[in-house]
Amino acid sequence: MKYIRPILTGIIIIAILSGCTRKFHLRRSEEIPSSPWPFTRMDPESRANIKSSFKGLLNLKWEKKVSDRPIGYLTLGGGELIYSGSRGRVYFFDPATGKYRGRYKSRSSIQTGLTVVDSLAYFGQAPPVERFVALNLHNQKILWSRPLKDITGAPIIIENRLFLAADTGTVLCLNRESGNLVWKAEADGRSTAGPSYGDGSVYLPSDKGIIQAFNAVSGEEIFKVKLNQPLMSKAAVDDRIYISGAGGGFFSLDKKTGAIGWQREFSWPIWTTPAVDSEKVYIGDNGGILHALDKSDGHTIWEFMTNGVIVASPIIVGNYVICASLDRSIYCINKTTGLMVSKRTMKHEIRFPAISDGERIFVGAHDGTIQSFGD
Repeated sequence: MKYIRPILTGIIIIAILSGCTRKFHLRRSEEIPSSPWPFTRMDPESRANIKSSFKGLLNLKWEKKVSDRPIGYLTLGGGELIYSGSRGRVYFFDPATGKYRGRYKSRSSIQTGLTVVDSLAYFGQAPPVERFVALNLHNQKILWSRPLKDITGAPIIIENRLFLAADTGTVLCLNRESGNLVWKAEADGRSTAGPSYGDGSVYLPSDKGIIQAFNAVSGEEIFKVKLNQPLMSKAAVDDRIYISGAGGGFFSLDKKTGAIGWQREFSWPIWTTPAVDSEKVYIGDNGGILHALDKSDGHTIWEFMTNGVIVASPIIVGNYVICASLDRSIYCINKTTGLMVSKRTMKHEIRFPAISDGERIFVGAHDGTIQSFGD
């Protein structure tokens, strides 16, 4: 008997380790559903607004923990919830149940989070590899890769074209199936957030306070506008361009010319990308304030105060704004009234935005805890 217990313990440990290290493979027999949240900000326009019948209750549906801090945004693709860890591991979970489905081990950390279209995952790798990769999720084989340093922000994909940017200011358009270069342009300044898309144009902000628009087909520059402060987040593109400034400014720009329609100045820096619906635009600042502004002229409709700095950009799920703060809490706010409907507090801070499939809300904390909430 004295040998049985150690043997059983060893078997259990091996089983646990083998489960944790199981490679993820997208089964060929599976019909691949279109993703409800395919890009870091839901759509190429970066509006972070999903239709939903969600009633505002942040009830815990499931919780998982990985021994890896998040390094990129959560994403949904191939029917999976995808978590990118700081040690080069990508974890796949069933969105409905939280069941662990396997992982992909990269040769270096993934800088961008993943963008998944059909059975292909696209991502950038940090040093020493420094390349951009298209990975076949059926067999974990690289379809193509190309050298690229300091990739910022996950790519956006329009039909067969993939758009991405590097910290050096390089903007690339690639054929997403072959990786071949379609066009290349040089932006004025370092881009830290990556591009957005709208009405045939690719928009890229920079740390020099410049936002540029490029023709998505040819790469020709359409306009270049200099604002009065660094632009560190993505632009949200709707009827106009909405963009935050690190000096506390917020700007509404014409999509075709870049001309300023209106602007606001706030007391705190803004590092978040706005979320946009049909009437309002929502931004979080370093003072912990979530602002709801009228899209037409920028006047404040309501403000909600959290208890920590907001570095995770807000999202819209149906009739509610979901906002995470460094106070370790995630808030659900009625987007009409600005009143809190529900709140959940985690053990560690939340640095990346929540995402949603329309039924559930997913959030990853800085200690590797992943939680799913819903009514």
